[in-house]
Amino acid sequence: MRAPGSQRMWLISALAALVALVYWPSAAVLLQQWADFVNITYTHGWLILAVCVGLVVRDRRDIATAPARPMPLAHVALLAASLAWLVCYRAGIQDLHIAIFPALFWLGATAAFGPRVGRLLLFPSAFFGFALPSWGQLANPLQVLTVEVVGGFLGLTGPHAQINGDIIHIPNGSFIIEEGCSGLHFMIVGLAVAALHGELRRDAWRTRLGQLGLMAVLALLANWVRVYTVIEAGYLTDMKHPLVSVGHYWFGWGVFAVALVAFFWLATWFSPAIPPASAPQAAPVPVAPRGDLAGFATVAVLLVMLPGLSGVVRNRAPLPPANVADLVRPKGPWSFAQGSYDSYWMPTFEGADETLHTVLTSSTGGTAEVFAVSFREQRQGAELVGESSTLLGSHLRFRGERIIESAGARLIETEAVDPDGVRSLIWSRYEIGARPFVRPLASQVWYGLRATIGHVRSGLAAARVDCGDDCARARELLDSLAASGTLR
Repeated sequence: MRAPGSQRMWLISALAALVALVYWPSAAVLLQQWADFVNITYTHGWLILAVCVGLVVRDRRDIATAPARPMPLAHVALLAASLAWLVCYRAGIQDLHIAIFPALFWLGATAAFGPRVGRLLLFPSAFFGFALPSWGQLANPLQVLTVEVVGGFLGLTGPHAQINGDIIHIPNGSFIIEEGCSGLHFMIVGLAVAALHGELRRDAWRTRLGQLGLMAVLALLANWVRVYTVIEAGYLTDMKHPLVSVGHYWFGWGVFAVALVAFFWLATWFSPAIPPASAPQAAPVPVAPRGDLAGFATVAVLLVMLPGLSGVVRNRAPLPPANVADLVRPKGPWSFAQGSYDSYWMPTFEGADETLHTVLTSSTGGTAEVFAVSFREQRQGAELVGESSTLLGSHLRFRGERIIESAGARLIETEAVDPDGVRSLIWSRYEIGARPFVRPLASQVWYGLRATIGHVRSGLAAARVDCGDDCARARELLDSLAASGTLR
């Protein structure tokens, strides 16, 4: 005989499966990251998932017997989250659509089974966040902080060190502090342990926040000790110590284990472990199976509705043609230059449908290098704005950026310097459909909105001029380009 309320647990499992299926692009990214044993930062994701399931199983009786109550606000929030996910997915904003993914399950469960179930599932749903690759946004800041702190330690204790970007030079060798040395993995795992510790003890929220702060500090210290120790070992053994060549990663986990022991000892200072008070056992509240089924069916329709409609509309709409020739049209006094040219400026836009990279000359004197790129459709790994795209290329170094206005149009002015130390100015502008943008994120969000109901062409046009002694002449030439309408 089926236990009372067990149907609800099966429906919650079905809801999780439905979210994973309908919003499969997010689930696929998670599976890929969790199975990446080369860059192993997120391989703990399987353990996080197991803990989330265990927490739900722990509270299964309360979940199964909680009274169901319709929540219209949760239905509206679920629909809004579905739209936000769809826009972020179409725009290629991976970190955001992955972050929305667990919220879709929680909002769906809350809308289907009521606020009491939502409260019981809140922590497991939030805890799932520790398995998300969106934490990668912290890698670079943590990397920079590690270089600065370890450099400070070496300044106090020796050996003498010179820091050049992410490279620490000591008298007998050099160490590259890569993003993998940022301690991000230690930070994520440490915060997950601290959060779970507070949940299992049923600590007050103020206590939990204190424990999270303590763990963050200990994780940082553990990583700094790891990097500092490896550098000192390299210095003292003329770069021959095993820590330098093979063992520094697992050595780091050993140091982190000490940090965990310190955390559990120091965490007792926040509050002593208090056994949960025994409460009188209330009689199980009968759950209406039809009410649960109706709530689940409504939520299922809301989850499928927007992605389904978007897919149908997009499948019926033809892809637009690429328009790179329309983005750069030389007009008097500008014309295409003859012959070949060499340049340090090599923009990279992977997956682009068309690119144009050439030189224009002016009848009044002056030369400008122009570049244009066009996408018929953007997707992950083939984006106008993203990790796979760079306007500067691999040789130019960024010096500064601002928004300027020329000939009644707003443009992005980027100052760069080449390997020879020559400065240059680049004026550029994004175009989504027929609408210009100078804010990368705004252009991608607009693209995401438009792409939910069809296919929209997107591109970028840019011009570059060397500054020489100063950039005044370069700005005059670029202003002439903009005034002529050469750059659309």
